[in-house]
Amino acid sequence: MKNIAIKVYRTLRLINVLGVENYFKYQSTSKGKVVKLVIKGHTVAIRKGTPDLPIAVSCLNGEFEILRYLLPKNYDGTIIDAGGYIGTAAIALKDIFPSAKLIVIEPSSANLEVLKQNVANLHSVKIVHGALVGTSETSIQLNNRGTGECGFTVVANPSDRPNASFLQETPAFRLSDLVKEDEKIGLLKLDIEGGEFSLLEHDMDSLRNVDVVFAELHDRIIPGCVDKFFEFSKDRILIKDNGEKYLSVKR
Repeated sequence: MKNIAIKVYRTLRLINVLGVENYFKYQSTSKGKVVKLVIKGHTVAIRKGTPDLPIAVSCLNGEFEILRYLLPKNYDGTIIDAGGYIGTAAIALKDIFPSAKLIVIEPSSANLEVLKQNVANLHSVKIVHGALVGTSETSIQLNNRGTGECGFTVVANPSDRPNASFLQETPAFRLSDLVKEDEKIGLLKLDIEGGEFSLLEHDMDSLRNVDVVFAELHDRIIPGCVDKFFEFSKDRILIKDNGEKYLSVKR
């Protein structure tokens, strides 16, 4: 009975966000097909039967509101969205900081195709196909943990899925590769499924130059991410947000 109640609650909540027409449009779409839905005023391409819809709803329903007052509303500097997935975080970030230059990096070719559709009408957005890393390699293996399209990782032996299968080879970039030499990063949104460990282990100096880092940390994929993030944030303001999300702000 409890499971039924939870299912009904989730369905009603989704209808409340999508509206009745959009909800039934999604439900009538065949698994694997792309459907365009209006979510919080934005038309978004969603793949039925993937994590796309719940992630899109979360991104466009206030997930990034905590960032609104950390940079000026008219901020026109650089924001990096690492782990761009299908672009709904990029849409949310541009809603909050419409004048910012946004660099979105995503390692999965399949996700990238949907991302391109979803950010096509956004101003000052650069899309980079690749993974953000902390070391000097120019390509890296992307692995499928079997947790859906949002869970692909560059971690070689993820703790939660030791038998993760090879998905594709993807280009690899350090933070310094994504911006000009004199370009400052005001905000880094970091959701790279355990790849943050490499950044925190090998490129902490670059991270320390970033004013605001909003990270989802994945100790379940590679233990030590949270400890490394705390070490990185020892002279910064550290805030625990929902779930695995942490915010680190330069003093």
